[in-house]
Amino acid sequence: DRVTDALAVRGERIVAVGAEGEIGRWIGPDTRVLDLGGRPLLPGFIDAHQHVEHTARFLHLLLDVHAPPLTSSAEVLERVAQRVAELPPGSWIVGQGTYGQPMPTREALDEVAPDHPVVLRWSMHLQVANSKALELSDLGPYAPDPPGGRLDRDTDGNPTGIFIEAFDLLAIPPYPDNEVRDAIRRTLTDVYLKQGVTTVYELPATAGGVRAYQELHRRGELPVRVRLNFTISPGHQPLADLPDLLALGVRTGLGDDWLKVGAIKLFVDGAGEAAAMTGGDDFGLTRSPERLRQEVLDAHSAGWQLWLHAIGDHAQELALDAYEAALRAVPRDDHRHRIEHFGNALYDMESVARLKRLGIIPVPTVAFLWSNRVAPPPEERRYALATLLGEGFKLPGNADSAGTQTFSINPMFSLTRAVTRASRSGAVISPEEAISPIDLIRMHTAHAAYAGFEDGALGTLEPGKLADLVVLSEDPLTADPERFMEIQVDMTVIGGQIRYRRPGAEFESGG
Repeated sequence: DRVTDALAVRGERIVAVGAEGEIGRWIGPDTRVLDLGGRPLLPGFIDAHQHVEHTARFLHLLLDVHAPPLTSSAEVLERVAQRVAELPPGSWIVGQGTYGQPMPTREALDEVAPDHPVVLRWSMHLQVANSKALELSDLGPYAPDPPGGRLDRDTDGNPTGIFIEAFDLLAIPPYPDNEVRDAIRRTLTDVYLKQGVTTVYELPATAGGVRAYQELHRRGELPVRVRLNFTISPGHQPLADLPDLLALGVRTGLGDDWLKVGAIKLFVDGAGEAAAMTGGDDFGLTRSPERLRQEVLDAHSAGWQLWLHAIGDHAQELALDAYEAALRAVPRDDHRHRIEHFGNALYDMESVARLKRLGIIPVPTVAFLWSNRVAPPPEERRYALATLLGEGFKLPGNADSAGTQTFSINPMFSLTRAVTRASRSGAVISPEEAISPIDLIRMHTAHAAYAGFEDGALGTLEPGKLADLVVLSEDPLTADPERFMEIQVDMTVIGGQIRYRRPGAEFESGG
């Protein structure tokens, strides 16, 4: 956390940090010297929970139906009708919107696209499809609901076209590998690298996405460092059944500094109405408590790090029960298991105490605060950053973007939310949980590195660590919080190499 004058890099690593006079001895005849002109230099940002492939699909392969800028379901229909006119009958049309926006009904979609299967996504958790998409996916009156999800149905039992935690039932054909690979490469370059994100903990949506990352790495074309984390079934876009994945003998940490195997992710519940709450009917739970405990034990015993998605308080207690049973059966001091979205709503301090005792990392997603339209009652704490940091947890910064809010990928967006606590409606959400800019920066650097076993190589500016750096146009520690989003990335460095330099950003150089 100290402020210093200068930093020296040799090869891919930092070799010295300190006063300008101390660093001067590292300057030789072939040394490149950059004068930042007083601009802040920080460790490269790390996003600890990301869906790059989904974001890439939205930006380069799907139909954009976001509102705003669209204002109504009628305008969404116009966008769909335009795409229908461009494609032959039978072609799938998949559109991406955002949380809570207006969307047309199945019947309205049928009118403009009777011969094209159409699916429109509010998010990973909620979609609407037309009749042609239902037909081609063999989803009639007797189609079963998936674990933890539901096909919305009318009074006669026929699907209405609304999918709740059930996207995987749709028979959308895969995109060609080369298109997925190019979309991922362009997105990592244009969205992540240019916003100072040097490492992402990715949850690939498909096997094609996994192949894309490996091929980009083989070619030396990965724009940023990637940690691949695998979702097991049942859950959104699962990549494997757990027994098959464990049988490979792979485990957390396989790979190198650019591409590495991360964790196994497991959905305990869903989101929204599918968040499993105490006193509810268990809707949203993807598996029985017995199966959850066994899967956690099996993956833990095999040496994997685990991420458990658990939003509702009942789901979080089940996650803690499973972790506690696994750690009792097979003790492991430095497991760094996580609960994704713990802290988005803080239900009670007893769960926090269990979390601390078991050594589990809570992973709230402060960017989601933006979607809260109404401030909660004072007794309800949302995005409890101050409380959890005060309890000593190392909260990893993340945007968890899957095409719904691509603007949130910019760490300055999370910084704005963490400090001002303002949602898109203007409501101030649990202002007592606001944190300082330096706390949020730690979340996106040192804490995020720790949450992925990368703290030995990334996250701080120390000798011996990889020279992943970001230069900002303005110091977020002194800037007006209302202007955080105006702060630009002037330079991104990965492994000692300048990977991005903002046009017009000048640096005096010499030496």
